[in-house]
Parts: sequence; structure tokens; C-alpha cells
Amino acid sequence: MSQLLDKVISNIHLCGVAVAINGTYKPSDIEGWQPFYNSTFENAEFNKAYASISSINYNEESINSPSGVSFKSKVSFRFPNSDPNKSERIEFFRKVKFIKLKQTNGLDIIIGRNDFNQNAKPKIKVKMNEQLCEVSFESESISPSGFSPSENSFGLPVLIPLTLV
Repeated sequence: MSQLLDKVISNIHLCGVAVAINGTYKPSDIEGWQPFYNSTFENAEFNKAYASISSINYNEESINSPSGVSFKSKVSFRFPNSDPNKSERIEFFRKVKFIKLKQTNGLDIIIGRNDFNQNAKPKIKVKMNEQLCEVSFESESISPSGFSPSENSFGLPVLIPLTLV
């Protein structure tokens, strides 16, 4: 228990965004890695989305209600939109099921996992002008956002079972 309350020494930053319109998640099967909160994915193809690093914003807050506590996560980022693919890009974002926020420590924050089985995609909001588009995703969940290992987490690709090591 004392490890949960110790000071966290960390200086991480968000350094990228990836989105998936397909796939399912499952609780992590990595031993000792908080399986209820952290996830691995099956049949999910995450695509890197261009975003200026300074424009990536993430926040999460708890909400108390008669049903219990839930957690509202919101992520937003901006990118140039003065190209012929603007409309198609926005329609693609409307299909997003999961968002990965890449961190400099190798862990990815997952947005979109709202229950044991995802029963609602994140809500999307788009604001734009002649030069920039800002996309915001919001998801409400029964638990705080968890992590997903990046391909190089733990020193091995995530497809290799760690129980063999």
C-alpha cells in the first residue's frame, strides 16, 4: 500500500496521438500491471494523427452521482486543415473508437474504454477556421483512464508473452 502513496518521480510529456476506428480491448494480461485499468488491444489498427505537440491537451475529472463515481476524460488537439482532404479527415475522426495519447515514458494513455465492454464511442466535437481544425474527444468511464503498453514497453514487443521470459 505504501507504494501507492509514495511520491511519483516523473517528468513525462504527451508527444503524439494515435486513433483507431476498429478493434476491441481486453484487460491487460501482463503480470502485475493493473489488469482492470490497463488494456491491450485485439484487431485494432492505431493510426498516428498529426498534431502539433503543443496543442495536445488531456484532462480527466471524477463525477459523483447517485449511481456512483465516474470519470470524464477529454482530449483535444489541433492541426492544419487547409488541404483538399479536410472533410474526409473530419469524417474519419467521427468514427474513432479509441484514442492513444503517446507519452515520453513509453506508456500510452487510453481514451474510449468506458466500461468492461465499450458501449459508447467517445463523443467528438470539431471547431475550425480557415487554417486550423481542433478535434475534441470526450469519454465517460467507470474507472480512471488506464494505459496500454507501446510496442517497445518492457523491453520486448508486446506480442511476445512475458511469461516465457
